[in-house]
Amino acid sequence: LKDELVHAARAKELAYFTSKGVWRKVSKAVARAKTGKSPISVRWVDVNKGDELQPNYRSRLVARQLKALDHSGRSYFAPAPPLEALRTVVSMAMTKMGRHQPIWDPRSPHRAQISFVDVSRAYFNAKVDEREPPTFVNLPTEDGDHLDMCAQLLRHMYGTRGAADGWQEEYSTLLIRLGFRQGDACPNAFYHSERGIVTSVHGDDFTSSGPADALDWLEQSIGAEYEITIGPRLGPGPSDAKEGRALNRIIRWCDSHVEYEADPRQIERLIAECGLDGAKSVATPGVKPVFKELEEDSPLPQDLHTAFRGAAARGNYLAADRIDGMFACKEICRYMSKPTLHAWRALKRFCRYLNGAQRLVYTYPQQEVDHVDVYVDTDWAGCQRTRKSTSGGCVLIGQHTMKHWSSTQASVALSSGEAEFAGVIRGAGQGLGYQALLHDLGVDLPLRVWTDSSAAVGICSRQGLGKMRHLDTHTLWIQQAVRSGRVDLRKVDGDVNPADLLTKHSLSRERLEKLVTLFGCRFIGGRAASAPMMRRGDSTRTTMAQGAKALSAVGGDADDPGTSPAEADPVMPHVMFSDCELRSRYPSLEAPEDLSLEDFKNELRDTVLQKGIRIASEIQEKTAKSGRRRHEATAAAEVEKNSSEVGAVTDEPTEKSFKVETYAFDVDNPDGGPARLPRATFFFQRNKQQKNESRRC
Repeated sequence: LKDELVHAARAKELAYFTSKGVWRKVSKAVARAKTGKSPISVRWVDVNKGDELQPNYRSRLVARQLKALDHSGRSYFAPAPPLEALRTVVSMAMTKMGRHQPIWDPRSPHRAQISFVDVSRAYFNAKVDEREPPTFVNLPTEDGDHLDMCAQLLRHMYGTRGAADGWQEEYSTLLIRLGFRQGDACPNAFYHSERGIVTSVHGDDFTSSGPADALDWLEQSIGAEYEITIGPRLGPGPSDAKEGRALNRIIRWCDSHVEYEADPRQIERLIAECGLDGAKSVATPGVKPVFKELEEDSPLPQDLHTAFRGAAARGNYLAADRIDGMFACKEICRYMSKPTLHAWRALKRFCRYLNGAQRLVYTYPQQEVDHVDVYVDTDWAGCQRTRKSTSGGCVLIGQHTMKHWSSTQASVALSSGEAEFAGVIRGAGQGLGYQALLHDLGVDLPLRVWTDSSAAVGICSRQGLGKMRHLDTHTLWIQQAVRSGRVDLRKVDGDVNPADLLTKHSLSRERLEKLVTLFGCRFIGGRAASAPMMRRGDSTRTTMAQGAKALSAVGGDADDPGTSPAEADPVMPHVMFSDCELRSRYPSLEAPEDLSLEDFKNELRDTVLQKGIRIASEIQEKTAKSGRRRHEATAAAEVEKNSSEVGAVTDEPTEKSFKVETYAFDVDNPDGGPARLPRATFFFQRNKQQKNESRRC
């Protein structure tokens, strides 16, 4: 970093502290008298968020308030959205489902667009609650009073334990005042039913999709409260931008679809760290090792353990946006505790694969959907060392891939049916979680889970453990979920299951490309126009590239696999067939009529359950009024205080009626009085009606 630019960035940061009123100076003696300890130390964190051609220096003064040194006993929690929240916001600009009907006419003032807003110095906008104990920090050496004085924080500062929680309370309260509904499953997801806006907030980054005029209002409303940087507005119009970045991911608006791809710098850094720039590429990201290779494996030198773990962690981070390399990265990360030469060879092969396939683009075409689909697969006893199984799966909305995973099962499965059953449980759990995220964004869709295991289907269709008494009973919730209709379990042939990509190494490049294409992904060349360049420079950190010289005698990769034997092409039935054809070709799993759920008969008379539902409703009502706040009284007072101000910003009545959507449904109580029916019971009754209608059809 250049010294003159660093000094300028630090001076700009201190000017913000003054203009925002972040602190007030007090003597160190006063701070010690109030807290009984010295002020919290601070340090500068200087980074170049741009590149060498377009530098963007940012200096941040950070407090070092460590949990280990904080003996107050207070706990803090600030939620962060999952990556699928960002993908869902992007996908909803291209998807019609339920009440969500985006307009794709490029000339319409209500056309669908994607907005990116970044709040500058976000934490400085959140005031410290007066009821919290005071926090004192040292002044930086650039301040002339740093020897005798310290600072009492009036607003949250980066590095303090409550900063992230305070900022989350600040922006969620603002969005709720603007008419948004905060998510229950994901508090960082917001939905505005009147204006049709869906928003995901990650730190200080707001990513939203909705009508163009509604996004204009949103950016103006946020800009009236905070200092913001508005990114390019993506959309179909001739004057709309076509490429932007969110969380360093590249998002590109094309004629009839949106493209999403990983940050290219992560790939470039991983290849450079392993010293494989310009190395010969290979066809697949990994090959299955033979038992003899694992038996003769030896550990890496101790001085390379940290370097290997850093490179493996970067690959694991990259795998969230590279479905083609997720299984290979999972296998590499299994050796992070005890790195070996085999793991180093596997990492080198993955880097060589990336040399020939640096860009994988997820395509989100325009579509109309009515289900959430989850495909799961399991490789039973696939690990040659431990004989543990691998579970993999993906969550899709129509043709849009929202989430994928590959993980080694914790215990050794005694049969393929047991392993597949665990995979179905994982997939159904992920599907229900994503279904809850969609509910937070104003969309309710039923869930379908696809598996290629008849044994897993049989276990899910019965009640109890049967002959598999060694299984934990907490896994049997899937049986009730299938019977109640919350999970629509269906069977797909094993040789065409697309989740096969996430449980084993592909035998050939042809098979890999077929699977990748099925998930709506494609390989392209070049480099994204909006992606910043990777910064290069000298570093004192040891990398695998430096250690590779000592390991030069170690073989780099196994030979590329040849052409694989003829295999059936993978398919996604929910994309290929209509609803009627799906019901005919892939019927839903139906439990026998004589095994109906006894749990649902007397739930209206269950006082404990009804009390729990009422408590949950009260919590949701409070959240709808003031957001997720640590101190409720302060939240209510602030909403009342700012009601007139919000009316001026939104041009809407200041008093709003919030519709609270809960996971329960009002029903008639035969005993008289109000009662609510749990979501599972409601879906069970609705599912029986749908099955009867399907039979008549």
